[in-house]
Amino acid sequence: MRTLLFVVIVLCCALPAAAATLEELTPYFSTQYFTWQERINGRRLLKEEGPLFSVGARVGSVTDASLTLRGKGELFGAEVGYRGETQAPDPAPVRTHVTYLGANAEVDVGYRLRSAALVVEPFGGLGYRYWLRDLQDSSTPDGTPVSGYTEAWTMGYGRVGARAATTAAGVKMTACGGAKYPFYVGNTVDFAGSGETTFRPKGRWSGFAEAGASYRSLSLNLYYEGFRFHQSDLKMVQGTAYFQPDSSSDIFGMRLGWTF
Repeated sequence: MRTLLFVVIVLCCALPAAAATLEELTPYFSTQYFTWQERINGRRLLKEEGPLFSVGARVGSVTDASLTLRGKGELFGAEVGYRGETQAPDPAPVRTHVTYLGANAEVDVGYRLRSAALVVEPFGGLGYRYWLRDLQDSSTPDGTPVSGYTEAWTMGYGRVGARAATTAAGVKMTACGGAKYPFYVGNTVDFAGSGETTFRPKGRWSGFAEAGASYRSLSLNLYYEGFRFHQSDLKMVQGTAYFQPDSSSDIFGMRLGWTF
């Protein structure tokens, strides 16, 4: 995974030099509504939701042969609310907060097809996402203390999709959509007294979509991004079996950018 992250970062940094024309360099700020859910046999164990914030930049270039290269890198984080329960065999309801802090990088290769009024660009690419999920200490309704803990998630994924763009009255309108699949997922937890244990949830297909408009240098985009994971295999920790349940994340966001 270190190698994958290195390749993505190098490709993003080298993107302007790798193609004939730098077409886009857009720093941006994004606000998003984030949800995270975990389930066992269809029963929801917990739900986390609240606003996240991110800053990042997008770059894009095109060759004379209409081959496009695009990259994105961002940092994100904030504190969201948590509604869940304690571990079995006697689960009790718990409310607390969860701090998220992470980074995301993507690189895509596409091919541009033009008509008189529309530009269409099928693409494929890779992404890398790393985040800390820090559950804070809390207590059950009867006052029993509940200790929080921190998870470190790492994910590599492939993505395929298409973009489209058209311009009318000086306003450029864009749309993008597709699907992605996590081919590598790791969730590392530091259990007190036994050290770190890494669970391997299994990736599932999920979707992403984006639509926006830009006028001169200012751009505004609305987007959706989903992640889906199957339950991991069991792992024994101090004689107790643990696993990462079926998990899912949904992000609805708004991105405000300025193109140089």
